[in-house]
Amino acid sequence: MNFRKAQEQQEQIHIARQPIFDMQRQVYGYELLFRRTLQNTYEGTDPDQATLEVVTSSFLLFGIDSLTRGKLAFINFTANNLLTKLPAILPRKQVAVEILEDVKPDEEVLRRCRELKNAGYMLVLDDFVYKKERLPLVELADIVKIDFRATSSAERQQWQKFLAPYDLRFLAEKVETEEEYQEAKMAGYTYVQGYYFSKPALVSANSLPAYKASHFRLLQEFSRQELKFEQIESILRKDVSLSYSLLKFINSALFGFRQPI
Repeated sequence: MNFRKAQEQQEQIHIARQPIFDMQRQVYGYELLFRRTLQNTYEGTDPDQATLEVVTSSFLLFGIDSLTRGKLAFINFTANNLLTKLPAILPRKQVAVEILEDVKPDEEVLRRCRELKNAGYMLVLDDFVYKKERLPLVELADIVKIDFRATSSAERQQWQKFLAPYDLRFLAEKVETEEEYQEAKMAGYTYVQGYYFSKPALVSANSLPAYKASHFRLLQEFSRQELKFEQIESILRKDVSLSYSLLKFINSALFGFRQPI
């Protein structure tokens, strides 16, 4: 009985949501950030897994419309996330693909980014530092984020000159003072983000209980060369958590069915 209760115990899921504003201080979008605890700080977990948890929680647990109120969701993606085509399963009108600063623009990454660009996704370069080897990514980007805490005013001005030939919009991130906001405004930035406007707000929810045995049995079924849909259906019927997640997934913005299923 105690073991069953332990299985049914719900885990609390957290996401931090920080607004991104235009220069008239109107909300343009929200950056969604992984949080493991209520401390509301990033604890250096596996970045690939952090992105995956943000995506699954945003779309399947919280609901992306509830999180972003119809605005764009800025979500960080690692090189591995890009290579697995994770961004491509998300609705392009609701997600801005934020490419992390340590993503190397090799041939495979650039091919994935071109595919996303051609499919209509917005590409954002996070924590941008000017380097010639990153110019292939700059050519594909729509927005470049400049960290006002990690750069000097002289560096920011120089990078803007270097990037002037490209069709880019600039986002000033980690803006913490009125003076920095005014600098970004005078320099022609399109968007701003930072503690001066709003700190990330923590959003929490309880995940539905999920039995590990059911997950294991489901993985076993999916590992077969020929799927037995009757067995899969039987497992889903017996696990409310899996059934609910499947229905949330089917009815999410990923598919956009006109009538709920």
